[in-house]
Amino acid sequence: MMAAANREFPVPDLGPVDLGGRAEIQPTAPLPAFDTAGGRAYLCHRAREKKTELFAIICDKPVPPRIEAMSSFRAIDNNNLLHLMDWGVVDWTPEHRRRFVCVFERPSGRRIMERLDDVIEGVADDALVRVVLPQLTGVLRDIAQRSLSCGALNPTNLFIRESAAAAVVLGDCVSLPPGYAQPLVFEPLDRALADRAGRGNGTIADDLYALGVTLLSLYLGRAPGRGMDEQTLLQARMDKGSYSALTSGSRIPQSLVEPLRGLITDDARQRWTLNDLDMWMQGRRLSPKQAQLPKRAPRPLEFQGKEIWHVRGAAWAFSKAPVAAAQVIERGELERWLRRTLNDEAKAEAVVNAVRSATSGGRASNVEERLVARVCTALDPPGPLRYKGRAIMPDGFGTALAEAMASGEGGQALAEMIVGQLPAFWISVQAEYKAEQVVMIQQFDAVRAVLENTSPGFGIERALYGLNQVAPCLSPAVADWYPLTLGDLMAALDAAGAGATSGRDPMDRHVAAFIATRNPKLNERVLATLAAESARRPVGVLAILADTQRRAGPPKVPGLALWMTSILDPSFKRFRNLRKREEVRTAAQKAAREGVLDALLSIVDDPKALTQDHHGFLDAMRRHESLTARINKIEEALGDRSEVAASRGKRVAAMVASGISLAGLALIVTLMAGLK
Repeated sequence: MMAAANREFPVPDLGPVDLGGRAEIQPTAPLPAFDTAGGRAYLCHRAREKKTELFAIICDKPVPPRIEAMSSFRAIDNNNLLHLMDWGVVDWTPEHRRRFVCVFERPSGRRIMERLDDVIEGVADDALVRVVLPQLTGVLRDIAQRSLSCGALNPTNLFIRESAAAAVVLGDCVSLPPGYAQPLVFEPLDRALADRAGRGNGTIADDLYALGVTLLSLYLGRAPGRGMDEQTLLQARMDKGSYSALTSGSRIPQSLVEPLRGLITDDARQRWTLNDLDMWMQGRRLSPKQAQLPKRAPRPLEFQGKEIWHVRGAAWAFSKAPVAAAQVIERGELERWLRRTLNDEAKAEAVVNAVRSATSGGRASNVEERLVARVCTALDPPGPLRYKGRAIMPDGFGTALAEAMASGEGGQALAEMIVGQLPAFWISVQAEYKAEQVVMIQQFDAVRAVLENTSPGFGIERALYGLNQVAPCLSPAVADWYPLTLGDLMAALDAAGAGATSGRDPMDRHVAAFIATRNPKLNERVLATLAAESARRPVGVLAILADTQRRAGPPKVPGLALWMTSILDPSFKRFRNLRKREEVRTAAQKAAREGVLDALLSIVDDPKALTQDHHGFLDAMRRHESLTARINKIEEALGDRSEVAASRGKRVAAMVASGISLAGLALIVTLMAGLK
């Protein structure tokens, strides 16, 4: 056993991995200095030009990268932003699967902080104001002009070029969704309270908050709150306000106080904008912003042995213990505390409305969770939706659902939040109404409709792909192929067909939902055949796949076609004529080798041939019935003749017997007369 344990196996020779003929990635040349939260970095070269130094990030997280934003990021021409060169899906040979990759130009400097708990030499306030702040503000302006956000601005994602023209370079912003890997201290309080997968796309205002905390970190030479656990730091930020909590115990120079106060504020409406920063850097001094502390009650609300002083703290505590919180709410303790102690009539009315909306449909399952979820939103409108341990911003459902489904956790709680119309309630309690909220409501109405339909092609899988237009298909049959488009999916199913188990259906719920979402021209009535009886379902599957091949390619999928023939036996049996059935089976197998699903479908589901077979079957049935009737009639006639013969035989026998008796009697009489 020891010998086997110590045996060394030869490492396979891993050659360059091709990215569409445009670049080559070296899997044997990792570059750990350029690893990001999105994945590991490897040496990369352009296929035709070897001089430019590149590196590739192999995305390996259970959430899709920002594919929809990559073209916009590549178009940004700013030396203070890491240049995105290329992206795509490659056959990643070390893992024997396909992975998404992002290719960047290698920065010439070093990373400012390797890890967030590092301690470095602080940057002088003068350098921050003259160099770092203008350069990073310029990057954020370019990002904002394209209606994007960064979501990854922190010292571990900054590089510095130490040359005559010192510069900071913002690193990878695309290999992960915004905020997914952002440390909590660099997120505004409302996003910091959300799950990392549920923070949503965010806005440039969130990046400006991160800019303020980054400036503070560079000045201090460490991340604010270093050494504190995240929950304690969050509680301090809720109690004191983020600026006070993060600068507590630190002496901030006067030159930084104004921009830090303007940026590190929890209320996005009060936070400095890019224009405010421009005016300040041009010498116009703005009115210093005082840290807005949350309204504190004279007396706390007692809850599970803890004292709650603020409404946001109440929402946070209630979400962690919904059953106990529901009792406090239903007894009226929360409303009395808001009215009498906190003297906040508006918030008390918001809670009353939340309770009314949560119980309007009567008591049902999960009533405590639904009640507490709405009350928490009423208490903390800018914060995330909280339900069954999840905390999700309305625009974060797509990423949260993608993570839950890819990791195998499932998304039942997320689905219940949407079906329960929690996103719509969140929008209804916001202080400001925004135009994009109309689109958001329409989107959630559509998603709720598909969640309420549990048929194949709908349900939570359809919601996943509807909320993530760039998510790969997660079907177990094709997940390793990372199919992003319908063409990718068909190619993956074709490749999977070679090893498919006989009788296993290629159209699982993920494949059906992916096709239905990505093909808006699909006649959704055909999806109903996926829940039909065994004879119709394979034909329905084939019809959907044939339509997909016709629209998206590839032109030939012999592996998938042969896979389909292995499950079409119930469809072949629709032909009652045994000779015709074998003809169809033979023709289908021949067509499958050609790999055109339309041709296979025309053979298996030929209406004319099926009609002829049906009519032939009816004719055969009629002939059978006619022959059966004739046989019965003959048998009946034969039965009647036997009875007549028997009756006549009896009469003849009687007559013969009578004749014989009479003859005998006559003979006796004659003999007796002779004797006389």
